Amino acid sequence: MASKPQLAGSAWRPLFTPSATGCYVNDHSVIRTQDGRWHVIGITKMTAEMNADQERYFCHGSGAALATGTFTEHWKVCDFGHRAWAPAVVYDGRRYVMLYGPGLLRAAICVDDSLDHWLEVPCTVSGCPPTGNLRDQMVVRLDDDTWLMYATALHQGRSAISVFVSEDLFHWRFVRTAWRTTPRVTRQAPWSAAESPFVFHHAGQYCLSVTYATSVDGADDYHNTLLFRSTNPFDFGTYSGDPKEVFATLPLHAPEYVCDPASGQWYVTSCGWPGDTFRPVIPGSVAITELSWVDAESRPPPDTLRPTT
Repeated sequence: MASKPQLAGSAWRPLFTPSATGCYVNDHSVIRTQDGRWHVIGITKMTAEMNADQERYFCHGSGAALATGTFTEHWKVCDFGHRAWAPAVVYDGRRYVMLYGPGLLRAAICVDDSLDHWLEVPCTVSGCPPTGNLRDQMVVRLDDDTWLMYATALHQGRSAISVFVSEDLFHWRFVRTAWRTTPRVTRQAPWSAAESPFVFHHAGQYCLSVTYATSVDGADDYHNTLLFRSTNPFDFGTYSGDPKEVFATLPLHAPEYVCDPASGQWYVTSCGWPGDTFRPVIPGSVAITELSWVDAESRPPPDTLRPTT
């Protein structure tokens, strides 16, 4: 039987809480820089009301370890005068590259481990769906020559996740719809309910995590993350609303899954808009806790496909 991820039972703790540059963190990226330090870069703004059009830069924090303490706040990054949502940060062997949206895919680069100074650079997307549909990008390395990008999309008017391929992180080609919902799913949303895709590798298979948020009516809907498995990172099948189609369900919003290479311990984060409607795990913060694997005989080693190195 395949091992399944579950919250380990440890208390949630704040990993990063901005104060000078924002009052909350929503979709974010967790990355370990080459000097061994961990960083969080995420969506924010200075006021708590829900207005995503005002989210126009990212907050940034860093710390020495995931297991203890909270991260120190840096100054805001990627303040380039347009909307800034859902950063995806990776290291290509020479520099750090950030991809983000929404709408047009945007890119920025940083050449040092501080991740404080970013230069906006051009990038392109070819194929279908059009670039205007891109949202909540997430990037992983498939092999030495190939990167994959997953993004929230619509397929025939229904919630879906698209997958793109690139050899350099700046020129992307649409490959296919990697996961889609069927007409049997009663809960749909015109903006695509399939939010915050995240793909990682565990026990010989790929896992796709999707926060399936169909409304803004309450925390039960907002904190609803579904996981799907596949041996093929380009195809995670379809979802008709049947719980049997779901590999695992976790009460999280826009999580990141991270395996610490120093200890082999898995962690998961959760975040979100503030307020009584959404009720994030720890208001204003990226929260973190340990992740365990049910039926695993031993602690899994660090995997090669993860956006943390």
